[in-house]
Amino acid sequence: MIEVESTGTGLSLQDRGRSGWRRFGVPSGGAMDLRSMSAANALLGNPMNASVLEILQQGARLRVLEDTWFSLAGGDFSSQIASGTAVLMRKGTRLHFDQAASGLYAYLAVPGGFESMKWLGSASTDLRNGMGMQIHNAHCLEPRLSQPITSVESVARRILTQAQNLPLVTEQHFTLHPGAQFEAFAFNIRQKFIQSSWIVSKRSDRVGYRLEGAELQVPKSIPSEPVLPGSFQITNGGQPIVTMADGPTVGGYAKIAVLKADDVDRFAQCAPGTQLTFSWID
Repeated sequence: MIEVESTGTGLSLQDRGRSGWRRFGVPSGGAMDLRSMSAANALLGNPMNASVLEILQQGARLRVLEDTWFSLAGGDFSSQIASGTAVLMRKGTRLHFDQAASGLYAYLAVPGGFESMKWLGSASTDLRNGMGMQIHNAHCLEPRLSQPITSVESVARRILTQAQNLPLVTEQHFTLHPGAQFEAFAFNIRQKFIQSSWIVSKRSDRVGYRLEGAELQVPKSIPSEPVLPGSFQITNGGQPIVTMADGPTVGGYAKIAVLKADDVDRFAQCAPGTQLTFSWID
């Protein structure tokens, strides 16, 4: 149904990930921004866990081989379909993700989700751990259904509200929980952490987001222990790394903070260069 003419900066199949496998050392994986992934599926009436295309910023190009409904949520990177909407695209249309916008990931859904094999119950791509389908140029992808489950008349009128499709900006503030080793950091270091401004590094990926800014004094190393997505680990160089969807399940760096669970999606949309500030949960 759909041919990939270019994967652009990055293109992968994602769903809600591999629940229940972290105790065996398998990252949860899944969409970096689960809220936007679910919103894209909701526009077409799909199950919330239907697999979608996760598109990393600009450059991806798709050719529609048969008339197909699409919906988009997250980054507004396509000049042909606005984020937060669903449209019917005719055979022969070329869908380009060609415009600059704030945010890092866009989510493209089709009726029923994309056909794909599953690894440990999930179609999510995690090539570091050998799971999921690697998408390449000339790859053909097929929707599970030819039409949305709900009436196409209803789908054509759907649009996400602002609350469902939050604007993505280049400056963000997050309120954090204290991390497991919070008390191991001296009071002045904890204050320095939240009083500093941080920049998301270009060396960030689905495994972890590196933050650049003030150098923090690191406490003694700790034995490896479980690490949750959204954990702020302070490396030996004094800079934070925030564990993301494909990040390790254990680690030996002290954790000064952890994101609130409902902030992980918004944090994932912070592109390199985004300025971040933090405060502690009262």
